[in-house]
Amino acid sequence: MKNRRYLLIGLGCLLSSFISQQGFSQQSSSLETQQFSQTSAVPSASAAFRVGVVNAKKCLEESKMGKQEQANFEKMKSQMESVLLDKEKTLEDIESKLNDDDFMDGISDEAASELRRKKRNLRNEGMQLQNQYMQTLQQANVKVIEKLQNLVSKASEVVAKKQHLDGIFTDEALTYYNKERFDVSNAVIDEMNAIFEAEFKDAPKGRL
Repeated sequence: MKNRRYLLIGLGCLLSSFISQQGFSQQSSSLETQQFSQTSAVPSASAAFRVGVVNAKKCLEESKMGKQEQANFEKMKSQMESVLLDKEKTLEDIESKLNDDDFMDGISDEAASELRRKKRNLRNEGMQLQNQYMQTLQQANVKVIEKLQNLVSKASEVVAKKQHLDGIFTDEALTYYNKERFDVSNAVIDEMNAIFEAEFKDAPKGRL
């Protein structure tokens, strides 16, 4: 079982990084700078800057696209883990034979050398596959975040127009806000779902 460290380390935590705040924090910083710069042009309190706040994590977890992308990501990760587990099992079988004195005494020196060679090759293959899978999952994670960022942005624009808001922040841009007054997450999620369904309906199968 010690080889699980070599073959599976890091894969278990990638799903949690799916709901990554890094991408959204970059979007938040840009939006915050742009929107607060506009407040300097407000001539008086009578022309107050009207804003809403959206919970980015909630949009990722509860929107239809977010749920679909999380399911796809988990399926991809499970398939990759299955391949690594098969290699781990084969490696453990070889190590078990190498540690069995009776078995080793019953085979030729050439066969023993070949068994040790298979062990080295299999371990190297496992490490290479793990690195390849980690890169693939990380790239998929970035693409998912970008896709959801774009959808949140589109949905937020629709909500802002409907509610006559001057801007919508993500909650990461604020240390505190009155949720009852400013939270528009549910409205944004509704618009995300509407946009997703429209695009999914019109898009070729497998594009979303």
